[in-house]
Amino acid sequence: MDSDTMPRRAAGGTRSLRAALGALALVLSLGACDLLDDPRSPEESETTAAASPMDPAEVAESAGTAADPAWLCDPGGDHDAPAVPDGDASDPGSATVGTLTPQSVTADGSEVTISGPLSLPDGTEYTGFVPEAVVVPADPLQRGAPAAGWAEVLAGRPAADSPTPPIVVRERVEVPADGSAPTAATAHLTLGTCDDSPLPDGAYVLRLLAADGTWAADGNVLLDVVGGTARAVPGAVTAPDGEVPVDLSGLTCRAAPAAVGDGDGLALAVEDPVTTLPAQPGEDGTARGVSAAVTVTAAEPGSRTLLQGIVLLEPSTGTIVAGARNADRLPLQWIGPEGVTRTETAWTTTETCTRGALGVGELQARAFAVTVDADGATHVLLSDPWTVTVTEGDGS
Repeated sequence: MDSDTMPRRAAGGTRSLRAALGALALVLSLGACDLLDDPRSPEESETTAAASPMDPAEVAESAGTAADPAWLCDPGGDHDAPAVPDGDASDPGSATVGTLTPQSVTADGSEVTISGPLSLPDGTEYTGFVPEAVVVPADPLQRGAPAAGWAEVLAGRPAADSPTPPIVVRERVEVPADGSAPTAATAHLTLGTCDDSPLPDGAYVLRLLAADGTWAADGNVLLDVVGGTARAVPGAVTAPDGEVPVDLSGLTCRAAPAAVGDGDGLALAVEDPVTTLPAQPGEDGTARGVSAAVTVTAAEPGSRTLLQGIVLLEPSTGTIVAGARNADRLPLQWIGPEGVTRTETAWTTTETCTRGALGVGELQARAFAVTVDADGATHVLLSDPWTVTVTEGDGS
């Protein structure tokens, strides 16, 4: 080896070592800047990054904690109640607190699981997820709303003279805080009664609340109890207001109505149909119409999409001239063991397809019932037709 090359190689090695040490110093200094720029401790950084949805299956399988429903069972007593947020008493979700939006509802026996996105206002301290719920009878005609006299109770504000809810929460899964609030939460509740009797059959509205008042559900959940067993109903998620999309194209003016589908377990009957009526309104302006008692029964009690009514047809064409319907959504209604009976009327002197009173002559009348099955398909049932005679005058 040439002795003249040794100093040059040594110098080159020194330069390489200096470059490596400089790069290491730069890396260390950048790391130090990162630590200075991030005011959070490592524990806080990890906590902030932990926000994620709850696992519904994991929650449903967790052990429950007994809940004390005394604040509902004995509203006039001295009992601890949830910290209900301020806002419209009939709509706690309108308050300026966090919200849980129910998107998935399942029910089995006395257990109900409700999941959906959870959002808390900035600055709200998350101390865990402890759900509470109020369950009250549903309005029979407005399925997504509480029955008369139950609005304050549903909002979590029972007065001393409030009625006792037929169903209360007896047990719930409480999820402790483990980092940030979850992006979606799951409430798993076990239902019961104040006197430990079986769950009473009927249609109900359930509203979720937080025990600490930090959030409230922004919509109701619909439940049925049949044979003492709770179950979610059609529309619990897709139609939280109790209205379900429907196809009524066959019942519009000048359509020729026809049966659609197999009725999806419903049956239709007609009693006391009007067969003769005057062509003109009464002397006092009273409208005339063809009425009948229309009864719809179901193979099994429960809440169903339901519309019932009467249409009048022009016999020569078989098309609708009165009683037409053109809604695009239908209400959910409770159909009990005896069915649902309503006196329906197709008016002949007002709201007709001709925009005037129907003339003298014979018409054909048919009662109908419409439902929507679990797959969203519309079913139309039609009764046997009966003849209606429209006579001269106003019947005076």
